Amino acid sequence: MSQYFDHVTQQLHSKIEQAKVYIRKHNPTTGALAEAVLRDFLKDHLPRGVSVEEGFIISSEGWLSKQCDIIIYDSHRYAPFYRAGQQVVVPVEAVLAVIEVKTSINKYRFIDVMRYFKSFESESWRWRTYLFMFNAPSLGLVSNWFQTYPHPGPHKEFDHDTYQFLPDEIIGLDSSYLLSKGAVITDRDGMGYLSYVFEDHEGASIGALELFFLSVYEVVEAHLKEHMSATLPPRLPYHPRRASTTISAIDLFPM
Repeated sequence: MSQYFDHVTQQLHSKIEQAKVYIRKHNPTTGALAEAVLRDFLKDHLPRGVSVEEGFIISSEGWLSKQCDIIIYDSHRYAPFYRAGQQVVVPVEAVLAVIEVKTSINKYRFIDVMRYFKSFESESWRWRTYLFMFNAPSLGLVSNWFQTYPHPGPHKEFDHDTYQFLPDEIIGLDSSYLLSKGAVITDRDGMGYLSYVFEDHEGASIGALELFFLSVYEVVEAHLKEHMSATLPPRLPYHPRRASTTISAIDLFPM
């Protein structure tokens, strides 16, 4: 299974590189293409009952989100309030996951993305959030960007309140890693992000795309199991893995 996702990873990169032959100096177009490529991958691999689209989220109290690159929502029980082409406006109750997509990123764009996720702070949302980067910085750079994040006020590091708005998972397609929120045990007991490197049953490293897909599938699987009568066979047994071989951590604040 890991070899299959390695091939898909190459295909995703290839689609973007092919477009760059013609679109060299128009970053918004390249960014929109990256979003479309990832949306198509998820549409092809997630079960029916959910839709994968771009657009906005609205609540009954009148709250409206910023534009979301990818919204995964329950389209079996909920219809969009509005649709224009590929853009939808969906009710907050229907949303399972929100994914922000970047072809490449630097420190200032990273800060903008963190502020984007903070815009969800006022809404008591329950969906899982992802930052997906095709050409990703090293884990060392991501750690540095977190440590130098310009916090308002006198506090210069994250706390339990500000930690809540950070993306649940951060994916680097190349370099390959997946950072998940969790407890970080170093010289102090802290909270931050952990990245595990797993091997499959043949000893090959499991890439970020496969781990990302399993995370999203887990969200969809749990939702369908809760709200639909049909039982969805679990996906994880089809992706056997050994214990992690390497763990990297980003410590953001003490517990």
